[in-house]
Amino acid sequence: MIDSINSISYQDIVSNLQKYHIIFNDNLRKARESGYQKGIAKSLSNLALVHYLKGDYDESIKYHLEAIELFQKLQMFFELSEEYAEMGYQLKRQNLNRALEFMQKAISIAEENNLPSFRISKIYDNYGVLKEMKQQYDSAFYFYHKALKIKEELKDSIGIPYSLNKIAVLYANLGQFDKAYYYLNKSDLIRAKEQGEFGRIENLSLHADFLSYQNKINGAIKKFEEVFNAAKKINYTYLVLYSLKNLSELYKKKGDYQNALSSYQSYSSLKDSIDNVDIKTRIAQLEIAYETEQKNKLLAESQYQLRSKEQQLFFAIVTVILLLMIFIGVYKFLQLKKKRDIAEVEYKSKLRAAMLEKKISDEKLKLSRELHDNIGSQLTFIISSLENIIYKIPEANFSKALNPIKEFSRSALDDLRNTIWAIKHQEGNLEELSLKVNEFVSRINNSIGAVVIENEFEINKNYSLNSTQMLNLFRIIQEAIQNAVKHSDADKIKINFISNDYGFKVIIKDNGNGFDVVNSSKGSGLCNMQHRCEESGGKFSITSSSAGTEIVCDYQNV
Repeated sequence: MIDSINSISYQDIVSNLQKYHIIFNDNLRKARESGYQKGIAKSLSNLALVHYLKGDYDESIKYHLEAIELFQKLQMFFELSEEYAEMGYQLKRQNLNRALEFMQKAISIAEENNLPSFRISKIYDNYGVLKEMKQQYDSAFYFYHKALKIKEELKDSIGIPYSLNKIAVLYANLGQFDKAYYYLNKSDLIRAKEQGEFGRIENLSLHADFLSYQNKINGAIKKFEEVFNAAKKINYTYLVLYSLKNLSELYKKKGDYQNALSSYQSYSSLKDSIDNVDIKTRIAQLEIAYETEQKNKLLAESQYQLRSKEQQLFFAIVTVILLLMIFIGVYKFLQLKKKRDIAEVEYKSKLRAAMLEKKISDEKLKLSRELHDNIGSQLTFIISSLENIIYKIPEANFSKALNPIKEFSRSALDDLRNTIWAIKHQEGNLEELSLKVNEFVSRINNSIGAVVIENEFEINKNYSLNSTQMLNLFRIIQEAIQNAVKHSDADKIKINFISNDYGFKVIIKDNGNGFDVVNSSKGSGLCNMQHRCEESGGKFSITSSSAGTEIVCDYQNV
C-alpha cells in the first residue's frame, strides 16, 4: 500500500497538491511506524515535490536532503540520481552554481550505474535548463535534443512535451519565434490528449510568455488571465504567482495602473521569502501612477462629454435602423424555424415510438432468456428427477431421494423471486441492491457451513440503477459467492460497494486458494459474470492468487 501511494503519477500530484500533501504525509507516518526505509525515502521525495510546486522552497530542500541521505544508505542509485537532479533543478533561481553541481553529480551517478534511458532523459532536460540560464545555448540545445530523442524512441507521450517546450522556450529567448511556435504547437497536440490539466496550463503559460516577448500586450494579458484562473483551480502556486507578476507588468506597460496595482497586490500577498523585492516601494509607485491616471481621466471625461452629444444622436439613428432590420430578419427566421420544428417534432415522435417498440422487444428477449437459463434448467432437473423416482427408486427411499429435489425446487423458486424482484424494479438504487444481497446472505447462511460473508456499503451518493443493472449485479454477486463456497475452500467472503471519483465499484473478494486466471479456461460462470457486468455498463476484472480471488465490476461516468 505504501509503495502504491508513492508511485502516484506526477500529473495526478500537480492536479491536486493539497490532497496529495495530506496523503504523502500520512504515507510517511505509516512508513516510519513500520520501519520501511524505502517507503520513508520515497514519501520524503514526493513531499519535496509537493512543497516545491506549492512554493514552500525551504521545506522542499529539507525533504530532498533527508531523501538523499536515505537513498545513499539504501544504495538505491537510480532514485539517488533523480533526487540530486530534482534538488539541483529546484535551486536554479537561488544558487545556479550550486544547482549545476547537484545536476552534474546526478548525471555522474546515473551514468556510472547504467540508469535506464527513460530515467536519465528527464535529467538531461533539466540540465539543459541550467545551461540555458548560464547562456550556454549550444549546450542547452544539445541536452534538450538528447532528452527528446530518448523519449521519442520510448514513445513517452508524457515526457516528450517537456523536451519540446524547453526547445521552444530557448528559441523564443533567442528571438526565433517561427521555430519556437513549431515546437510548442507539437507539444500542444500531445498535451491535448492528456487527462489532467497541468500540462495544458503550462503550455498556455508559454503561449502567454511568447506574446509578451513580442510585445503583444493585449493578447498576453488575455492569456495570463487564463493561466491564473486555471492554475488557481489546481492550486499550482508557482504559475499563480508567475501569472500575477506578469499581469502587473503588462498592465503597467498598457497604462492601466488600477489593474497593475490590483495584480501586484495579489502577487505580493502570495509571495514568499525567495524574492527580496521592495514590495512597499513598488506598491507606492503604482498608487502614485494610479492617482495620476485618475486625474488624467477626469480631464479626459470633461472633453469627452462635449463630443458625446453629437455622437449619441448619430448612434441613435443607426441603432433604430439596425433594430428594424434585425426585427424583420428575426421574424422571417422564426417563421422558417416554426415549420422546421413541426417537421422535426413529427419525425422524433415516430423515432421514439420505434425505439420504444424495439426496447420492449429487447426486454422481453432478456426476460425470456433469464427465465429459460435460470429457472427452466432447474425445473427440467426436477421433472427428470421425479421420473427417475417413479420408475427406479423403491418406496422406502422416497424421502431420501426427494430431499435434493426439494432443495433444487427451493433454489428455482428463489431465482424466480429474484428475477421478478428485478423486473418489478424498473428503477432502483445501490442501497436497495445491498439490502437484497443481505437478504440472500441470510437465506443461505445455514447451507454454507463456517464461511463468513460480510457486506460493506461505502456509497456516498444515490446511484440509480435500471432493472437490468439490478438483476445483473445481483447475479454476479450470487455467482461469485457460490463459486467461492464450492471451489475455493474460503472461510471469508467480503462484498464491498465503494464510491470513487468517477462512479462506483462492486468488489467480491474471498480468502480461498485461488486459481490461475491466465492459463485456466473460463467456465460458463465466469463468462456469464463478465457478460452481465459489461451488458449493464460496467468494466469487469478478476485477479486470483494463493491469497484469494477478487472480482470487480467498475462503473464509471454514472
